[in-house]
Amino acid sequence: MSVATLKLPLLAINLAIALILLRTLERETGLRPAAAAAATLVFVLAAPITAALYLTANGGNVEPTLYVLLLWLTRRRAVWCGAILGIGFLNREFTIYGALALLILEAAHRRLFTRDGLRRAATVFAVAAALWIVAQVAKQFSSAAGPGTSVDDLGGPTNNLVEIVGRMCVNPATLAAGLHKLFTVHWPQLFGLDVLRLSDFGIESRQWQGTRATGVLLAAAAAIALVRVAARLAAERRWRPEYEFCAYLIVVASLSLTGYVFGRCGELDLYTMRYELLSVLGAVGLFAWYLRVETSTALRTAWTIALAGVIAVSVAAHARLWREYLTGAPVAAKQLLIAQLEARRIHYGYADFWVAYYVSFMTNERVVLAATDAVRIRTYNRVVDAHRAVAVRVSRTPCGNGEQVTPAFWICPP
Repeated sequence: MSVATLKLPLLAINLAIALILLRTLERETGLRPAAAAAATLVFVLAAPITAALYLTANGGNVEPTLYVLLLWLTRRRAVWCGAILGIGFLNREFTIYGALALLILEAAHRRLFTRDGLRRAATVFAVAAALWIVAQVAKQFSSAAGPGTSVDDLGGPTNNLVEIVGRMCVNPATLAAGLHKLFTVHWPQLFGLDVLRLSDFGIESRQWQGTRATGVLLAAAAAIALVRVAARLAAERRWRPEYEFCAYLIVVASLSLTGYVFGRCGELDLYTMRYELLSVLGAVGLFAWYLRVETSTALRTAWTIALAGVIAVSVAAHARLWREYLTGAPVAAKQLLIAQLEARRIHYGYADFWVAYYVSFMTNERVVLAATDAVRIRTYNRVVDAHRAVAVRVSRTPCGNGEQVTPAFWICPP
């Protein structure tokens, strides 16, 4: 399998999300194509680090965004909605935010506690629960640790409900700090406004994203939109069907943010950002809602300038990255390592998670490195253990009797 083959399905998912957003905002919110496109720019032209997260092949970054949108599209078809919820929850637990948002909106409109509403909700969750149970049974016969292994090789929780409980860190005392970091850390990083080196998130580049003090542009765009939408709702004193999809996206994002702040004990940083990517959908919903209700030319112009500034910062970062790769693409440190391992005819070794699976994949298993920390493919460990006599240990730090083979790596005795 090549890197392109690995990334193509993720690219297809991103394209599907963009098309669903555009089509739904036009059909259900009543926006013109240009306005719908403007509202989705924060997703379509996401900053390099966020875009890299959307294309990371870990099975759980961009997928919840697709599931959330599919839940909306199938909300009147309970069986299909339940199947999407069940599969999505098994894939990534954040899918549940979409189902909860649907329940909240149904309850707000007094549709949930009717006979049809309760029957539909019961069907959705029954189908999802049935799929979850089937998956738990199937796991006993097909281990996620790779070929030739069993569930005994997993060495940890065998279902995502147990894993969620184990990873949760709930501490009310950290709530204020977590909320503060949403504004000062999480959103500036997520929308590409904070100044960050791309290499800090594994992108092979000498470039950066973000520009100092541009967070005020996002704050201005969001503030104008919030105030005008609230004013329109207060003036109309009634709910229009065109608002429904926008409200759904905002509720999903709100639930995601709540789970992120409470579940991480206030520890919101670049390396946990992948746990909260649904804020982007909330921004799309808010901006689309604003474009649907705004009647003031002056305010719309001011909002457009603010949003254009946010998008310009992202586009500038992408332009720098493209220019770098077109004029002199950097060589990845792990590629240098691969060259050294193959030149020395080393076929087996041990390394940390991020090195082991990268090298094994990129060499098509010509070099097999077993992970020494988080083990995902147990077979690699067994193969390397069987060849321990000729195996090495790849280290990021100097080691006794070791040899530095690249600026970043040493080859050491196992």
